[in-house]
Amino acid sequence: MNLKNLALINNISGEQKPLDDDKQHQLIDLINQLDAPQSLWLSGYLAARADVQTWTNNDLPSDAQAFPSNTLSTQKPSEQTKLTILYGSQTGNGESIAQQLQQQAQSEGITTEIFSLADFTVKQLSKKTIVTLVVSTHGEGEAPDDAELFYEQLFSKKAPDLSQLKYSVLALGDTSYELFCQTGQEIDQRLKALGAEQIHQRVDCDVDFESTASNWINDVLPEVKTQIDVVDTTGNITALPIQSTANKTAKSIINKHNPYQSEIQAIQKITARDSSKNTYHIELLIDPELIRYQPGDSVGIIANNNEETVQQILTHWQLSGTETFTFKDHSLPLKKLLTECIEITQLSKPFIQFLASQIENPELHDLAESHASFINYCNDNQLLDLLQAYDPQRSIPVQDILSNLKSITPRLYSIASSQEAIDDEVHLTINLEPATSTGYHGLASGLLCNQAQVGDEVAIYIEPNNNFRLPENPDTPVIMIGPGTGVAPFRAFLQDRQASSATGDNWLFFGNPNFSSDFLYQTEWLKLKKTGVLNQISVAFSRDQSHKIYVQDKLKEKAVEIWDWIEKKAHIYLCGDANNMAKDVEQTLITIISEQGQLTPDEAKAYLKTLKRNNRYQKDVY
Repeated sequence: MNLKNLALINNISGEQKPLDDDKQHQLIDLINQLDAPQSLWLSGYLAARADVQTWTNNDLPSDAQAFPSNTLSTQKPSEQTKLTILYGSQTGNGESIAQQLQQQAQSEGITTEIFSLADFTVKQLSKKTIVTLVVSTHGEGEAPDDAELFYEQLFSKKAPDLSQLKYSVLALGDTSYELFCQTGQEIDQRLKALGAEQIHQRVDCDVDFESTASNWINDVLPEVKTQIDVVDTTGNITALPIQSTANKTAKSIINKHNPYQSEIQAIQKITARDSSKNTYHIELLIDPELIRYQPGDSVGIIANNNEETVQQILTHWQLSGTETFTFKDHSLPLKKLLTECIEITQLSKPFIQFLASQIENPELHDLAESHASFINYCNDNQLLDLLQAYDPQRSIPVQDILSNLKSITPRLYSIASSQEAIDDEVHLTINLEPATSTGYHGLASGLLCNQAQVGDEVAIYIEPNNNFRLPENPDTPVIMIGPGTGVAPFRAFLQDRQASSATGDNWLFFGNPNFSSDFLYQTEWLKLKKTGVLNQISVAFSRDQSHKIYVQDKLKEKAVEIWDWIEKKAHIYLCGDANNMAKDVEQTLITIISEQGQLTPDEAKAYLKTLKRNNRYQKDVY
């Protein structure tokens, strides 16, 4: 671009050019150094900056608060003290809460910035003034994958003094696990030990976290305001929209609060009649303009409780269901509460502890005190079973019971299809949970596999999983380890690799009890193998021989080849049971790395951690 052209652009509106000759020459020198994408970015930046400098408070777009504030501001960064929002999230809940906090803070004039802990270091933390952390606990007290490196840095001997820092922690967890919210608790304690000052006490959330998280946000923001410079509302704008959503209707914003009503297109049992498992393939119709997903994402199923189970509970209490009771500040007829609001298929440890405090029963006290007993009992029992077994005389007031129960939460299932291959459908692979002693199945599995019919509708939304993604480079080889229904996302992976003509090699490890009755999607794997999309498939059918064989045994058999794939920059993916299978597979991988790479066990562990940090080892375990 020469000076003549620039002058022409400046005068295109008929006005005097706003730049003097010296600034024009500087601008030309800069533009000549930019490539096309950089030039495009600069044009958008300047246009946006012009907009934000001319907006007044009255014509600020109503949806401005919905955009991240780590963009532009009319104040210089040095003139502002920002609220830094950090999140560590395994399934996306932590991220959504962090975004909610940011939006509410911006609406109150607070300048913010937001980061995943995967993109943030403890060294950066030492330069911040006020921070909120939303951190989940994964599995048995483990930090989520995106927070692992930050966690290690925080607890290292080289961790810096943080006496300049003021903070608050929101911890996410699940009381079904023994080490409930441990990661958030440990981070909170460590920050205190490093000199940081708590501006609001840590709050621990169970799986029905939404109201607790909202209360934390409402409580913490006033404390934040006392610590930072709140931008005034007379002209200074803290957040600049990157894009406008003004033309989008509410219908297009699909989430757990505004789910999509999807028609069930297929319900097909894919295990044989003599199988020990009842596994179903479910196909749901979607509008691709409203629902977009990627391989690795999950579908959230929003379901009401089974009407028969609800009626059995009402019968146990000798109530009609028309009586009004209160749950979570909502007063509604009891039948409506039990059907639409209250969790009755999954038991929580706090509820059993409450029950044990009301009833003298040695077995019940053991369930409340022993985590192993609690887990074993929950595998086969629901609320109705518990009430019939330990409160047959209805000794506890119904309102007291309701006050100690949890809200229904959506059930998440890994998506078993690629939208690149099947645009208007989403597929799921679901085990129908065994019926309890009272004859009832799980909430969503019972609905989709046992109650619903083709043509029925089910409320769904997409739960993104950015911690479980195919490599960006389509030439990258991938190793996928998914026994049982853990194979679901790898069906999506392979469909996507085929549809996009990715050239990287693919290796699938699959396991289940029996070849003849449990080889899920066998025909599809064979077709993919024949066409060359699936280069190798290694299967382990644990009960087809006298000694049990699992996927980790197949990994050991292929140790030399696996190490060769790893050295060729392969990405490794693991999906399925977190309690046993995932731990055994991970230990096997460490052994393979140690033996084949000639490393000590500690060095092999560090090597696997490095793979994880580089997104070359990703897990989706539950």
